Amino acid sequence: MSYDTAIKELRQLIADTEFHKKATKKKLIGSIDGENKQFITYDKRLLEDTVEVFVNGIAAAFTVDDAIKGVITLNAAPDKNTKVEASYYWQFWLDDELKNFLNKGSEATSQWTSTIPDNAYLSILPGLKTAALMLSASLANRSLIQYLVNRRHSEEFLIEQDGNDDSGFSQMINALQKVADQYWKDGIQMRDDFYQRQGKRNAPAFAIKQGVTKQYGPRR
Repeated sequence: MSYDTAIKELRQLIADTEFHKKATKKKLIGSIDGENKQFITYDKRLLEDTVEVFVNGIAAAFTVDDAIKGVITLNAAPDKNTKVEASYYWQFWLDDELKNFLNKGSEATSQWTSTIPDNAYLSILPGLKTAALMLSASLANRSLIQYLVNRRHSEEFLIEQDGNDDSGFSQMINALQKVADQYWKDGIQMRDDFYQRQGKRNAPAFAIKQGVTKQYGPRR
């Protein structure tokens, strides 16, 4: 299996495929002073061909300078007291990031020698591919949790959101943590079942320590 196929399967597993996430007329971040033309989107990793920009609800001409960072330049600077918005599809992870998760997840499935190959996912036995996908999905979700926590404390978040719903944010983080934990549990079970069917010990010689996520919102 190639990395292209594995990345596609991992995106399907973690619901990060091409059209799963859409922002509709979401406020762009930047000065609206009649001179500034450059704005950024709150969400990153845009699918460039899906971006639309609106000034006071009317489609405006623009260029996407950096789809990964969400940097957009309008052809004309919007006047003061106008509303600048954009619609777009976006993804949480880049292909290179998912490739790294695939390799790290694979490290927890196989009984390596002293050297773990850089392309670990391509080197594991076929019967461990699904287990590796599950473990990779867990790592990807843990990365997403940290990304959301970091963004919550950013100035960008305070500009775009009211920043007051700590309880709701805590519930979302806890839900993502449960999903990550379940992916990890399923991956380990699949790994162990594979080794037991092969008559081998069910624990590989390498494992990954799972992280801890900060609790948000009131303790109950």
